[in-house]
Amino acid sequence: MRCRGVGAAGLFALTACVGDIGGEGSVTLEPPSVTQGDPSWVGIHRLNRAEYNNTVRDLLGTSLRPADEFPADDHSFGFDNIADALNLSPVQLELYERAAETLTEEALAAAQATLSERHEAEDVGGTVGQVSGSAWNLYSNGEVSYTQTFPSAGQYVVRVRAWQSAAGPDAAQMSISVGPTVLGPFDITGTEASPTLIEETVTVAAGAQPVSVAFLNDFYDDATMADRNLFVDYVEVEGGGGAASPLRDLIVTCDLQAEGEPCLRQIVGDFAERAWRRPLADEEVDGLLGVAALATQQGDGTEEGLKLAIRATLLSPHFLFRVEIDPDPASDVSHALSEFELASRLSYFLWSSMPDQELFDLARAGALSDPATLEAQVDRMLADPKSAALVENFAGQWLFTRALLDHQTNYQAFPDFDDGLRAAMKIESDMFFEEFIKSDEHSLAELLQADFTFVNDRLAEHYGMTAPGADFARVTLSDGQRGGLLKQGMWLTVTSNPDRTSPVKRGKWVLENLLCSSPPPPPAGVEGFKPEDVEAKTQRELLAQHRSDPVCASCHETMDNIGLGFENYDGVGAFRSLDKGTAIDPSGTVEGTPFGGPDELVRIIGADPRFASCAVKKMFTYALGRGTVPTDQEYFDEITDDFEAGGLKLRQLVKLIVLSEPFRFRRGQGVEGGQ
Repeated sequence: MRCRGVGAAGLFALTACVGDIGGEGSVTLEPPSVTQGDPSWVGIHRLNRAEYNNTVRDLLGTSLRPADEFPADDHSFGFDNIADALNLSPVQLELYERAAETLTEEALAAAQATLSERHEAEDVGGTVGQVSGSAWNLYSNGEVSYTQTFPSAGQYVVRVRAWQSAAGPDAAQMSISVGPTVLGPFDITGTEASPTLIEETVTVAAGAQPVSVAFLNDFYDDATMADRNLFVDYVEVEGGGGAASPLRDLIVTCDLQAEGEPCLRQIVGDFAERAWRRPLADEEVDGLLGVAALATQQGDGTEEGLKLAIRATLLSPHFLFRVEIDPDPASDVSHALSEFELASRLSYFLWSSMPDQELFDLARAGALSDPATLEAQVDRMLADPKSAALVENFAGQWLFTRALLDHQTNYQAFPDFDDGLRAAMKIESDMFFEEFIKSDEHSLAELLQADFTFVNDRLAEHYGMTAPGADFARVTLSDGQRGGLLKQGMWLTVTSNPDRTSPVKRGKWVLENLLCSSPPPPPAGVEGFKPEDVEAKTQRELLAQHRSDPVCASCHETMDNIGLGFENYDGVGAFRSLDKGTAIDPSGTVEGTPFGGPDELVRIIGADPRFASCAVKKMFTYALGRGTVPTDQEYFDEITDDFEAGGLKLRQLVKLIVLSEPFRFRRGQGVEGGQ
């Protein structure tokens, strides 16, 4: 395609210059390899909000987070990075265009010109007075003025040195005008031997602006011939300068003004390669240079052309989407991902962001598809601070830590709950999960039964523990009230109602997120508890009444028993012994296995074989950005077997999924367009 100019659709239309996805201008980086299984098909994947913010951070070095203003991403299969659910709306397209412009202007901000100019009195024109020695003599009310060109908008310092010939009861008064801004009046009490220096800061628009100094209170006594005059020695203006954006050097790597088109090609080509996360064909670079040419054709300079090309790069589908090419989209024969596609899969899995230079270099060398190299990269990337994205976005959605930020808690029911406690709960859960990713010391079972956690003073007080200090510290647990995810304030809060616990929510969450055994939805017409019953009855009494209905009992038996096992923890996770003045009974039975309290219940859940396979499915779904299909089962079985053989270490599970065939291979959508 060729550029057609910028129309009503804005810069997004300019992506027509650089080729359609999979069409003219796309690059096939290596021939397909055939595998024996079916890794299935993954649709084109739009960057979600977290991925967009992280990508522009790593691409441009910006601290801006434009995606915070984008519409919320749709969830599917428990996550917001599922390709099929990440649609593109007209509103989102408009916000992408706005973000691209803002990011480009910030990144390419050039150094502002500085101004340092002094006008001596004998050099400036005036409406009143005459030069007397080295100063302008204003012997009656009036001004001296000149026109100053300000190279850029901003703050400038204006200085005026002046003195008076004193007469009458008052000192000489002076004002200074810069453009529309009037400064003063100022009392000038100095003498020629010891002048007064007035220094003021003023905000000025770019361009030519009048600068003037005015004498305001002339005085003359005929009888004594006493004459008050104002003498102005000089007017000086400084400032307006500003350094170039520190981000500019990441993009502009040659002298654009001196070298011209070859430099522009280098800048645009290098930037687009990083932004699109793969090498570009010559015609793709030509297309972006054609966008830049639109500016120069309309009389703008090379700098404006560069900005237009960068904006077009950020608005291209090759940036906004993670593109993986099938040689034959209708084929169901699997093939290896290209090295650069694999680099993107890996980086967006572990970092929710673009590949870094090391991944690019390995992909360019054709080394990334080597299993040993992939495993080493997982170790390196998990050690990088950017792996916090795996905690925030994978664990944050699997374990619901992100939900805590939006959870509504009734202040009257729980007056001790505040934003400080909310933040502390989330930090505890994030630091806790990070331990399982950063090292191989802990098994999956410890996720539910660990003898350690992380608390600060605020959270320790809430838990009834000894305060370790204002900062978070790892503490060893011994009293049985805490230990593992299901006894943390975060989980206990997000699985509660605003004003009370919800054993149903807690039990349902365990079944869905830890055992992958979702109960069926409630039948139509099921009513909630009556307010008067909620006020008077314990949760165990309420749910016993609920299960007396045979329609409800079949689903609620397991779900309610799991939730009731955690009734010793109130709606914000504080430990308690009573509910409505009645001693809490946390015992129950889960699928035929009795338990006496939360400790025994947690051991039952952790020993359930569904727990390990569910963790595999959850991480697999997040890593690939697609829902599971029947042909995945053979992969799940193999990964789960290796996961268990390796001691159920989550860090090892990350590697098993990265090395799996579905992560490294893909196929077309097939003749019927299904998976």
